[in-house]
Amino acid sequence: MLALAPAGCSLGEGAGGPSFNSNGTDSSSLEGLERFSLLSLATANTTRLGGAEPADDATAAAVAAFPGTSEQAQPSAVMLVDRDNWQGAVAASVLSGRPIGAPILVSDGESLPDVSQAALDQMKPKGSDLSRDAQVIKIGSEPPTPEDHRTALIGGDDPYALAAAIDRFSTVARGDPSPNVIVASGESPEWSMPAGAWSARSGDSVLFTLQDELPPETERALGIHERPNIYVLGPEDAVGREVEDRLRRFGNVRRIEGRTPVENALNFARYRRGAFGWGLVVPGFHFTLANLDRPLDAAAAAPLATNGIYAPLLLTDTAEPLPKPLEDYFLDVRPGFQNDPRTAVYNHVWLLGDTSAITAAVQGRLDEIARLIPVQIAGERPPAPPDGQGPPAPDGDRGRGSQPPDRGRDQRRGGRQQDGGGQGARGRRGRDD
Repeated sequence: MLALAPAGCSLGEGAGGPSFNSNGTDSSSLEGLERFSLLSLATANTTRLGGAEPADDATAAAVAAFPGTSEQAQPSAVMLVDRDNWQGAVAASVLSGRPIGAPILVSDGESLPDVSQAALDQMKPKGSDLSRDAQVIKIGSEPPTPEDHRTALIGGDDPYALAAAIDRFSTVARGDPSPNVIVASGESPEWSMPAGAWSARSGDSVLFTLQDELPPETERALGIHERPNIYVLGPEDAVGREVEDRLRRFGNVRRIEGRTPVENALNFARYRRGAFGWGLVVPGFHFTLANLDRPLDAAAAAPLATNGIYAPLLLTDTAEPLPKPLEDYFLDVRPGFQNDPRTAVYNHVWLLGDTSAITAAVQGRLDEIARLIPVQIAGERPPAPPDGQGPPAPDGDRGRGSQPPDRGRDQRRGGRQQDGGGQGARGRRGRDD
C-alpha cells in the first residue's frame, strides 16, 4: 500500500497508519490540487479518503467528485453544514445528486476549517440557476457566509423543520416531489446515516422522526408528496411501531431494518423494490465504508453516491476487526471470472477517515476480498489466473473455488453476464424484496 503525503499532511502518532492534520501555513504556498490534497492510502481495490476530522473526509470526497480542474469538473454549488448537524448532512444529501449536484463541506460553528476553505477555493462553484445562481448553499444558520460567493440559506428551527425545508427546496429544483420518501430517526444517527447516500443517488427525500412521535413538520412535508411510497429505515428501537402506523395515513409504508446498525446498512444495500433501493447482491459495484462513530461522514458519502460512482454507505462499528456480517457481505459479492478477466466486473471500496476510524489491517482485508479471482465450475478445467501463469493457488476464504453451475448463473442475474465476467465467488445471500 502506497501512502502519499503532500505538504500540510503528517503521519499520525501511535495510530499505526495515516491521519491528516491541516494548518494554513503549511498549505498556503501550494497551488492547485496540492493545496488541499489529503493523505491517502490506496490499494488496487480500495481508496481511503479523509483524515482525523469530518471536515477532512467531506473535503476529500467532494474534491474526488469535483476536482475543479476544468469547467466540467466544477460543481454548480457547494453546500456547507455544521460539524454538529448530522441530520442536516443526511437530509441535504438529496441536493448532491441531480439536478443541482452540490457536494457537502463541513464548517465549525461560524468558521470554515482551512481544509474546507481550500476545497471551496479549488472547486470554484459556478452557481446554480436552480438556487437563484447561488454558489454556496448553507444548511442551517450555523455555517459562515463565505466572502465573494453568492450564498443561499436553507433554514429550520430543528432537525425536523430543516429536513422539511430541504425537501421543499429539492421539490422546487426537481419540479415535482419525489415519489419515494425515507423516514429515519432524527435522534440516532447510526440507523439513519445510510439514507443520505441513497437520497443523493435517487433524488428521494429524507425526513426525520422521533422514535415514538411523528413531528408535525414531517407530517406536513409528507402531505406535499401526495401518497408517496414511504420507507422506514431502522428497527423499532429507531422508529417505533406507533410512528409506522401513523405514517400509513400518508402513503404506503415499508420498513427496512437490521438487528444492528451494521446489518441495517447492509440490508439497505441489498434491498430493492421497483425503482427504489440499491439491490446490490451481485459483484461489480463501488461501496463506501464509514465508522458509525462519525455521523458527519454522511456528508462525505453523498458525492460518492452519485457523480459516476454510485456507492451505498456501509457502516462498521469498530476500527478493527471487520465486522463478520460486513465481511460475509463482501465475500458474497466478491467478483470472479471463468474465462477471461478482461470481461469481468470489479468491486471497489472507498474508506472514509484515517486509521482511527478504519485501520490499515481492515483496509488490507477489504482489498483482499474485493479482488477479482478465478472461479472453477464443478466438472470443468480450472481457469488460469489473470497473469496466465498456471492454475490459481487456493486460498482460505469460504465458498471459493468449486461451486455448482446454478449458483454461478444466480450471481449473473439481471443481465450482468459478460462472457464469464461478473460472477460472484460465493453464493448469493441477499434477495430483492
